[in-house]
Amino acid sequence: MVNLKANPYFLSDEDVKWVQDTIAGMTDEEKVGQLFFQLTQSKEEAYIKNLMETYHLGGCRYNGGPGIAIQEQNRNIQKYAKIPAFIACNTESGGDGACADGTFIGSGIKIGATRNEDYAFALGKMVNEEAAAIGCNMAFAPVADIHYNWLNTEIVSRAFGNDPERVAKMSAAYLRGAHENPGFACAAKHFPGNGQDFRDAHIANNVNYFTPEKWDETYGMVYKTMIEDGLDAIMGGHIMLPEYAKAINPDLDEDGIMMPATLSPEIMTTLLRDKLGFNGMVVTDASTW
Repeated sequence: MVNLKANPYFLSDEDVKWVQDTIAGMTDEEKVGQLFFQLTQSKEEAYIKNLMETYHLGGCRYNGGPGIAIQEQNRNIQKYAKIPAFIACNTESGGDGACADGTFIGSGIKIGATRNEDYAFALGKMVNEEAAAIGCNMAFAPVADIHYNWLNTEIVSRAFGNDPERVAKMSAAYLRGAHENPGFACAAKHFPGNGQDFRDAHIANNVNYFTPEKWDETYGMVYKTMIEDGLDAIMGGHIMLPEYAKAINPDLDEDGIMMPATLSPEIMTTLLRDKLGFNGMVVTDASTW
């Protein structure tokens, strides 16, 4: 069970009571709707009204557009949401991840190459200040992957580099910068870690080959660092972690029922929740591809 008084929520007794009372007053359909993010297909108010009032969504992502259009869209999402919604953006490298006229600052690999955590902090602060100004409240960032394989084109410029220590420090600094914007949340990605397989995890099998010991020293250390710094959410990736999954559950058959993290209780529950102690929200992305 989620502990609303612990990291990353730290809710007061009054806030916890609001959550409990709100859940008690919801219908089953409303509870189910809160489990889903929708990639919106239109910015028209009538569409947004129908979407939120029919499906009771917990959150939205959206296609790009100018800031003024995104701001109006986001205003309408909250206007018609019975419960305030998460509105997420891909502000990995600039405010242009929130709207077309946002400010591009620098890709993760460029920020990492400076070896200066202040730049990662400034990135997280500034890009999400722009996002917050148009009504977003969650970044699908930072990219906490480690780029071991230069044949991997999915995160080649998005990751902070190939050194776990640097990735951990830069990711944590981005998180702290984003949190300078009150009420703004971050979902680090892509758990349990991209950067080894050359294949694109959105559309094909992607495997993280590390042993449990090696994973703990690298990807695990990156995520543990952010969790201790108050990471709000983690985006599960469509990435297999076979050695760890089999260590947790020896009955798994790699050629038969080995699942990507997004469908793996061994990875998303036993490893993430129980071993790493993550108490925040778990989300996924690109499930419609």
